[in-house]
This record gives sequence, structure tokens and C-alpha cells, in this order.
Amino acid sequence: MRHHAALAAVVLLIASTPAFAQLDSEPKTPCLWRVVLKAQPHPLLSHSFREQVKRDIVAALQPAMGVLGTVEVIDLTELPRDKWDTLWSQFDDKGFPALDASRDLTGIKTHFLTLEYRDGQYHLESRQYDGFAGLASPVVRKQSVRASEMVGRTAGLMLDRDFGLTGSFDPVAGKVDSVRVSVRGGQLGPFDERMVKVGDVFSVSQVFKTERPAPPPVRTATGKIIAAPAGSAQPPALSTKPREFTLLRVIEVGRDGTLKCGVLTLYQNPFPAKGVAGYRCMKLGTIEGPLTVRLVTSNPADQKSTGQATVRATESGFAAAADAKDLFTFKDGLFRSGRSLANVACVTVSHGGRSMPFPVPVLSSDPVNLQFEINEALERKAENLRNAVAAANRISDARNAQTICFDATAKLIEKKKNADALARAKDGLRSANASDADITDDLARLRESPDTSPEIQRLIASIERQLTALRQFNVQLQAHVKTLEAVVARENDPTIAAREVQAEALITRLTFLLGSGDVDQAINVYDQLVTLLPDNADVKAKRDKLKAEWTPKNEAHAKAREYLLKKWPGVATIPDFKESLPELGRAVDECIKNGDKYTMRKLLTTFTAMGVKLNEQVTALDPNADGDRKLATDASMVVKVLGDLEVKLTQFVDGK
Repeated sequence: MRHHAALAAVVLLIASTPAFAQLDSEPKTPCLWRVVLKAQPHPLLSHSFREQVKRDIVAALQPAMGVLGTVEVIDLTELPRDKWDTLWSQFDDKGFPALDASRDLTGIKTHFLTLEYRDGQYHLESRQYDGFAGLASPVVRKQSVRASEMVGRTAGLMLDRDFGLTGSFDPVAGKVDSVRVSVRGGQLGPFDERMVKVGDVFSVSQVFKTERPAPPPVRTATGKIIAAPAGSAQPPALSTKPREFTLLRVIEVGRDGTLKCGVLTLYQNPFPAKGVAGYRCMKLGTIEGPLTVRLVTSNPADQKSTGQATVRATESGFAAAADAKDLFTFKDGLFRSGRSLANVACVTVSHGGRSMPFPVPVLSSDPVNLQFEINEALERKAENLRNAVAAANRISDARNAQTICFDATAKLIEKKKNADALARAKDGLRSANASDADITDDLARLRESPDTSPEIQRLIASIERQLTALRQFNVQLQAHVKTLEAVVARENDPTIAAREVQAEALITRLTFLLGSGDVDQAINVYDQLVTLLPDNADVKAKRDKLKAEWTPKNEAHAKAREYLLKKWPGVATIPDFKESLPELGRAVDECIKNGDKYTMRKLLTTFTAMGVKLNEQVTALDPNADGDRKLATDASMVVKVLGDLEVKLTQFVDGK
């Protein structure tokens, strides 16, 4: 288990209890459990051998799956890469760590299985990503066998061990000790303790509604595509974020497909409602065994002092962890339990009068890393930093959602769906205004903090800058809403000519496009207006002026614009971001020298998406790995440079 709060801090771009939005728990929806096989080339791993492995896996898993759904096995060797799902490609490129990245939910459970023959043995590794809960299995399972006829059976047992039953739940206001989970597929047939039993443990994810449409297509358990009804609006996509150090332990199994679960958490408020659509969970493949813990500090100088802490754990809850018989022993930098723990460990770490509870699933014999500051002042600083990072990420997400809203609204106008465009713009405006209110509160609390460290101040400055931009675009969006309301009203008025309404819609789309720097599309819209209104000299003059302004002033200007708009948005990894900075700076300077405000405006709209992309890279890093710590340092430098550049671009576009 990893704790990413300190690392996530490098990304700077990025009352009453309200009711949760109701998430569809899909109690009658079967699950598609897709096993994706990636075999390394070897004569013994032939096509016929892999086909037998596929049959063995289905034979092992489908009976246990029962009424909950269908198992299918995909052999990547048998499909051209252009037919692959995006998740498969990411796994092929990055391996199992790719499963930790955030992505929109598809509802499909994907279990990756690698197969390799070396040193006289068949080596298998597996890990799953669940597209309903948005969670990945915490560990990579590994197994080796010598007998070829045992490969499929062994693979089936590995995969079955980690099959994660999933569900949804809405916390009850004021009640944090238990929740009732509705199991996905729990009403498809008889539901009992063969599928889940008392004591089983679930990890938790927060679910968020996005400004993006849900990813098509929707599939049945057998893989059949379900087409959306003609004319229906695509529902918003859902994304998730793991709720670290919050687990559910089953205390009652209902025959109606529901589970009563106790809540084990590090937090006083385990299920915050701000901006959250609901919560989902996935059963973990826990075991009974001893637990080994490594305490990790943010200050390397304090690492040797971690042995001064006291570590205890029970399965019975944190109140019982004070029992001295459950004290861990410390040796060679590790704390080890004196007995086996079943499924979950309620770990309490104490030092200097401070105690922190950590719910930890018991998954393997490998050490579990827990972030704990021996230095109390560092702990307060880390808490302030976590709060600032969370606020920075929220404003980054809000800005990105706003950009998506502008783009989606313009596309709906292009399709002559003005009523849908109006609804989309209104939804985006409501969401952005809600984000403004929440982040304003966060910012007020951060300003009251006595912490004046450079990291905190840079985060506050970034949040303030992006909040100002959010409000400026909200003003534009409000104006677009009023214009669209007028267009839709005239569209529904039979006394007004269709050509006049169409022209007004095109002019509205122009304001969206020019506001975001999409000049090529704006010129196309002007061409449509000229065709629609051939006698309007003013429209022709504006089009010609825009074309002249958009024409590159020289070859260097053309190359700079191409890099900024086509090449730089494709940067994906932290090393790529770092390597891109010199050319990015040169291209920006060239465009500014030539007075190219449209390109700078378009570049600014990409900054929020690039910030989200960089944040996803950082949150997947392991704070205990030397290579990842170096990447975190590089990312911190990248973010500072991009933050300064964003200020420069904004001042240029605003004419300051």
C-alpha cells in the first residue's frame, strides 16, 4: 500500500452534510470479467498452447462466477494493436503500474495475465482493474509451474483469488461507523456467503461525475453492444479516486444482495460529500497471516528514529489495539506482528503522545509502508500540504471540466442541437459555480494557516490564479447561456426564418471557438456564414481579417505554432515534460514576438488538461523508490516552470 500525499504536492497546476447523488448500483447487471493474456514469444507458448490455457481459465472461473456474469479471455497476440482497448495498450506500454491511473468507468472488469517461459518454468503474473469501482488489485500475484498441463489451472486459481465483488453505497449523514452496500449483480440470483462472507474486506473509491460523455459502447455480460436509443443524450462519464486508508469489513450478508459493513478508517470524516457523486467498493483477496510494517517519514534524517514508535494491531477495531499483547516487535527497520491477523489489521502507530489509526488489508507477507512523521511539526506541515494539494487538484479539475464544457457545447451547436447545447452550457455553469464556492472556502482556510513555506505559498498562488481564470470563463459562459436561450426561443418561433436562426447559432459558436483559440474551426464557421448570408459584407470582412491575422508571419512562427498546438499536447511522461521545456519556451517566445494571441489562448486551454495528466503521473509514483523520488523532483521543477509560463501567457493574452 502506498501513501502519495507528499508526492502529489509537487503538482501545483492541478457546514451541513449534503445529500449524495444516487449512483446506479446495478443490482441486476451482470459483470463481464475479461481476462487479457499477454504471452512473451517462445516456441513452447504456441497458438494451440495458449488456446488450451484460455479454455482452462474459462473452465476454472465461469462456474464460480455463476449468475454474476460471464468470463471471456482475450489473447493480445491474436489481435492487431489498432483493435485493442485503450487500457490494453496502456498495460502493454507500462505494465501493471498502468492500472493505477485514473480513467473513466466502463463497467468491465479487466484482469491482466502475463505468461513467460524461462529457466525451465512457466511464470505467471496477474492483476485486475475493475471498471465499475475504478479500483485495481493492491498486489501483483506471481506463480511459477514446471508442468505445462498445470498452467491454465494455476492461472485460474490466481485470478479467482482476486476476483473483486463490487458494490455501491451512499453514506448516512452523521453515521460513520457502518454502511449498507448494494452489490452489483446481487439480485441476479441466489446470493449467499459462497460469494461473500462475514469478515471479508472491501477497498473504497470516491466516484465523481465529469463533464465528459460516458465512454461508449455499453456491453452486456456476453460482450454484446447495447446501442443508445436514437436521440438520447449521452450520460456524463464517471471517474474515481481511491479512498486511501478506508476499508469496509462485512458484518452481515443479506439475501437481497446487500451487505452491512463496518467502517475502518484513518479519517474522522471517511466519506466527504463535497463534489462526490457517491462511493463504490471492491472486495479484496485478503488472507490470514502475520503483518510486517515499515514506517516512512518525509525527512530522511528521521527515518532511523522510526523504531522509537509503538505499533499495535488487532482485527477487532482500533479501540482494541491498545492491548499490549498485540504489540509489534521492531528489527532491521521493520515492525512485525507477533501473531497472524485475519483479513484486516487495525494498526495503531504511537509516538510522543500522538497516535494514528491505519486500517490495513492483510494481502501477503510483503512489508506495508505507512506514512508517519516522528517529528510532530513535520506532521502538521504535511497535513497543511495535503489540504493545499487537494484544493489545487480540485481547481485543476474544475478548469479542465470547464474547458471540456466549452468544447462540447460548440460541437453540439455545430450539429444544430441548440437545445442540447443550452442544457450542456447550463450544466457546466452550475458545476463551475459550485466548484468556485467550494474552492473559495478551501482557499480561505489555507490563507488562515500559519504555514508560510514556499510549497504552500506556491500552491496558494496557483489556486488563486486558476480561480480567477475559472471566474472569467464563467462570465463568458453565462453570456453564452443567455445567447443560446435567445437562439432556442427564436428556433421554436415559427414566425422566424430558419436561416436567421441558423446564422445566430453559428455566431454563438464563433464566440466559443474564438474564446478558446480554435481559429481554424472559427474560419470554417465564417465560411458557412458567408454561404448562408452571401450579401453580408461585414461577415466577409471579419472572416478575411481573421484569416490574415491567423496566417503565420514567417517560417519560424509557423513551426512554433505547430509545436505548441500539435506536438506538445502529446507529451505524456514526466521525463517527456522535462525534456519539452526548452522547446516549449522558445515556441512561446516566437509566438509572442509575432503577436499571436490566438495560439497563446489555445495553449492556455491545454494547460489544465496537461496539469491533470502530469498529476496522474505523480500520484502513481512510489515515495520509497529512488527512481520515483527523482521523477517527483523533476515533476516539481516542471510544474514551477509551467506555472510561471501560464502567468506570462495570461498577461500577454489580456494585454498586460
